[in-house]
Amino acid sequence: MRNQKTLMWTVMYAVLCVLAAMWIYPIVIAFVESFKVGGAGNYEAVLNHPRFDYWSAIGNSFLLAGGSTVIIVIISSLAGFAFARMRFRGRTFLYRALLACMAIPVASVVTPLFATMNDLGLRDSYVGVIIPLVAFNVLVMLLLMKNHFDGIPNELVEAATIDGARPFGVFTKIFLPLSGPVLANVSVLSFVYCWNEYLLPNLLLSSESKFPVTAAVALLQYERMSQEQIGQLYAGLILMTIPSVIVYLFSQRYLQSGLTAGAVKS
Repeated sequence: MRNQKTLMWTVMYAVLCVLAAMWIYPIVIAFVESFKVGGAGNYEAVLNHPRFDYWSAIGNSFLLAGGSTVIIVIISSLAGFAFARMRFRGRTFLYRALLACMAIPVASVVTPLFATMNDLGLRDSYVGVIIPLVAFNVLVMLLLMKNHFDGIPNELVEAATIDGARPFGVFTKIFLPLSGPVLANVSVLSFVYCWNEYLLPNLLLSSESKFPVTAAVALLQYERMSQEQIGQLYAGLILMTIPSVIVYLFSQRYLQSGLTAGAVKS
């Protein structure tokens, strides 16, 4: 039995090491290439680039990712509570229909999405990007929130109802105080997903001054690039990832507990 358990842990860690190597390898290559020709001067060139305004792009990314995250947390927590604890006609069908929408990739709806935002006058605006960012990321967070709320004991809800608490009071006074880790988890994941989004900003934004980092980094590319310019491109990619990595590292302890809390039931 002991040998079997040791073998299981060995295999698990071996698989995790292979997966970690697959994720780390491109980052290491980008980091090495950013110093190969030009050294640290590549980073200085990126920060002083005439078209690529790094700090403006960082601010745009924080605006888009932060604004989307706030809306996602509000919608997913309220909807998760409704689907977990409130009874209304069509609840199961609606919930399953929403989860089915998770199978729809963003790339498959770019044409109607572009036409809709253009007709609404929201193209080349922050709001026009935030709306689809929320729509495409809120469903995963809704799943996490509902599964977490399903695990909260019914006795707490019954006691609050006997005391005269209405559904919104139960949500704010019982469910939210017990949901710190999962709320932090939803916030971090939403922020990272929205920060790393590449397709939507490139599709819906045309003004360079509004580009987030994922779109602005394209300004470092040229038709014919020298080795030094390639190094600057890699330096821009490294600088682009730093803020999201910092957010992830500082919130790592919330991610594990939040994912565990959101995976109790399905």
